[in-house]
Amino acid sequence: MTIASTLVERTPLFGRMFAVDKSTGLEEINAWPALMIMASFVWLAVAGLLGLVMPATQLFDLSSDLFYTTLTLHGAALAFPFTFQLMIGVGLHRAAGCVGKPVTGWLPALAFTALNLGSALLTVAVLLGFKVSLVVMYPLPLVGAKMGIWSMGTVVLGFTGIYLVLATMILFYPILVLRMLFFGRKRPELVLSPRSLNDPGMLGMTLAALTLLIAGMPLVVVGTTLLAALYGVIPMPMAAWAAEPVVFQYSFFIFAHNLMEAMALMVISAMYATLPLYLADGTRKLYSDRIANAALWILLLTSITSFLHHFITLYPNQPAALSYWGNIMSWGTGIGSALSIFTVLATVWQHGLRPEPGINAVLAGFVLYILDGASAVVTSNVAWSFQLHGTMWQSGHTMTVLVAMAMMWLGVLYHHYPVITGRRPDQNLARWAVRLFTVGAVGAALSMLAGGAAGMPRRFADWNQEGWILYGQLILVFGLVLGASLAVYAYTLLRARAIGEAIRPQAVPA
Repeated sequence: MTIASTLVERTPLFGRMFAVDKSTGLEEINAWPALMIMASFVWLAVAGLLGLVMPATQLFDLSSDLFYTTLTLHGAALAFPFTFQLMIGVGLHRAAGCVGKPVTGWLPALAFTALNLGSALLTVAVLLGFKVSLVVMYPLPLVGAKMGIWSMGTVVLGFTGIYLVLATMILFYPILVLRMLFFGRKRPELVLSPRSLNDPGMLGMTLAALTLLIAGMPLVVVGTTLLAALYGVIPMPMAAWAAEPVVFQYSFFIFAHNLMEAMALMVISAMYATLPLYLADGTRKLYSDRIANAALWILLLTSITSFLHHFITLYPNQPAALSYWGNIMSWGTGIGSALSIFTVLATVWQHGLRPEPGINAVLAGFVLYILDGASAVVTSNVAWSFQLHGTMWQSGHTMTVLVAMAMMWLGVLYHHYPVITGRRPDQNLARWAVRLFTVGAVGAALSMLAGGAAGMPRRFADWNQEGWILYGQLILVFGLVLGASLAVYAYTLLRARAIGEAIRPQAVPA
């Protein structure tokens, strides 16, 4: 029994959902992904509760300090230890089953430990008063310490947590994926559904890993320099170049924006891999692999420099030409998205679809992802950004992309769940989870976008001004529906029944 399997089994409640099936000989590809997925559900529970506290502080006129604390914790928990860790767990299981290589050794252990320890340290720092945005606008953390809002020790603790999380996303996870795809010995007994790198499902995973690694390296250099200075390893004057706000912000957004793009590449590739498995005629083939691969390459090439649209409001720090370039590239991503939409619709039209809960969740998440893409294209516009970038529109965009990707990964997880646990969820319960999730996610997204269009500021603790409380009430209502859907999903996993020896693991491809 592996350490990962033991940790899963010894975790109350959540361990029952993801107890690893050891009877199939697949524990080497199941254990670490199961532990990561389980941990992501723990953080989801935390993020969900915090998400309900935020509007409650507004509706019941509670402390604004509580609002800003929960806002920071909710955003951080939803983005990194939940959504990203869910992607890691499901993505690693999918890759392992496609190339026939185990998820074992020190690297997955390091990725799991760094991500969850870093998230825990950041949580402690926030509870101690370190209230920063999900987007770390440097040098505001240091300004807060200088003004006495939080201590310098809290800054060091928070930055340590952020650094560990970033190290997982930029280094440990991409290296783990690339090592699995290109190195090591293939073991036939671990192959569930063989795929080559020409397959869109594998190409997207490869491009995503490379994007994270390459786009994140400037931030690794800057972040390592700053952290070394904060710990006194090097004199602070030696880190002065990294402490320049322009240097930090550009290196941060090169990575932060491309993190979302990498996750999009990953989740679209997962959809390309999963959709053919649910086609009604059993062909298991996309309408066109060439069009699907072209969509992935276009999304990659256009997204690399579209991060520049985040600096539209930073005149004169950025030349206007770069702002317009970021705008153009953001619109260019729509071409890749349009090709992806065409591929999905043409595939379903040509072959039909078995509407099971897993693929329904993937497709519903894809629709939400398209809605988010439309909102991103609007706010990337130079003129519109001045009006919307500081409003709930941008918060709605950020929330929607995270929820859309989470929904798609939850759908893919539904497909992989029987292989990992040896149990099959109840389809009727799962369908209700998908329906509730769709209503809650779309409703919350539109409420936030509408609030932003009405001028409702983001990270603002007084929604009663200008009638913004109405949008807050809508966000709370749809948030409750979203929370209910996740509770039903979790209950579905708790109620899952053993599939027995009649269904071999190879009959449920990765």
